[in-house]
Amino acid sequence: METYEIIKQLCDEKGIKLSVLASGIGVRNSVFTELKMGRTKKLSVSTLGKIADYFEVPLSLLTGDDTGTDEKQNELFRKRKLLFDLSKKASEEDLDKLIKIVDALIGE
Repeated sequence: METYEIIKQLCDEKGIKLSVLASGIGVRNSVFTELKMGRTKKLSVSTLGKIADYFEVPLSLLTGDDTGTDEKQNELFRKRKLLFDLSKKASEEDLDKLIKIVDALIGE
């Protein structure tokens, strides 16, 4: 099944319009129109991740990867998103400290 059809089906199951989804994840309505018309072949991993989070489904459902190999990437994406969301609440001083900690951990 194509990505557009999967997204449309998820919307139908929740009883929402694509425009509601677009607004909910912060993308233009035209993103889905372009995908439906074939002018866009695939969505970015970021957009797919937002859709997966919105519907609380695995990212692999949207990519058509039923093998489960995408689950690690999905979990990594969720962790990065959580870290980013938490950082919104941090002060500039807290962010500076966090950057130093992460830099020490990954060695860059």
